[in-house]
Amino acid sequence: MKELSLTQKFFICTVNEKGNFSSYDQVPVACLIAAGVLEMYMGECISLEKKRLSVTAELPEVMGYLQSLYDMIGQESASRGKPVKADKIVEKYTRAFTDKKLRELTDSIAQSLAEKDLSSEKAEMGKYQPRKEEIFDITDNLRTELLRNDLPSKDAIVFADLLDRAGHLRVYLSKYEMKELKKRLNEIRKNKEESAVKKAIRQIDELVDTLVSAGSIFSDI
Repeated sequence: MKELSLTQKFFICTVNEKGNFSSYDQVPVACLIAAGVLEMYMGECISLEKKRLSVTAELPEVMGYLQSLYDMIGQESASRGKPVKADKIVEKYTRAFTDKKLRELTDSIAQSLAEKDLSSEKAEMGKYQPRKEEIFDITDNLRTELLRNDLPSKDAIVFADLLDRAGHLRVYLSKYEMKELKKRLNEIRKNKEESAVKKAIRQIDELVDTLVSAGSIFSDI
């Protein structure tokens, strides 16, 4: 399986059969934004302080599919003269009258996958649909990482958390595996020797809580 980023994997495992996100449920969209934000944060090109975002370095070329999200964070923080609240970024994607901004982001992610030969192009409307075998490989690797390794990587934990919040993790894991996963994550949170991982999980949880809550609110409007 080719190497994929957090955002690319989340996109592959959550878009519908038409290569879209449902307009009736904004939570997966909020989770996609969270994936992009976390990827750039871990790539040290944006800062995250008290749930506020700002640009700190140039976007790496390898993250080019996140350019529109990166630019939005930079523009919004520049216009305010201070870091922008993370939930304000979600609003730009979930509360807009059109899906132009979201389409720009998802089209870019889809194109990055097509360039890796990991998506099959849809004839209608130029859409890209992830291949089923790629979804299987990603989720099988996630299952191995989460349930069989002594300590899952931070990336695996974040990916599983986002899939769970978006309502898709249960599609790929059995009830028993879901139960075991939650048990593992609780053990990690309580283990004093894994303070670095615990700190990362706590910070990620806080950010994702904020972003997903914003998406949930706009889903009900």
